[in-house]
Amino acid sequence: MIFELEGEPQRVVKAGETFWEPGGDVIHYQDGNNLQDAETKFVVTMFCAPGKPMLEVVPAEELEERRERRAPRPS
Repeated sequence: MIFELEGEPQRVVKAGETFWEPGGDVIHYQDGNNLQDAETKFVVTMFCAPGKPMLEVVPAEELEERRERRAPRPS
C-alpha cells in the first residue's frame, strides 16, 4: 500500500507491516494500492475525543497554503 502523511515522503507499507497516523494537525494525503496483480486491504481503528468529529476534510485553499509541507513527489 502506498501511504503518505504531511511532512513525510510517500512510502510503501508491505503486507504484515503496521502504520499509524498522529492525531492533531497532520494531513493524510494518500493511501492506495501499489500492486498491479492483487487487491490491497487494510483495517483502520480510529480513536476520537467524545463530541469531536472523527474526520475533517481539508478545504482546497488550506491544502494550497500547506503545500510546502508536502514531501517532494517521486518522478
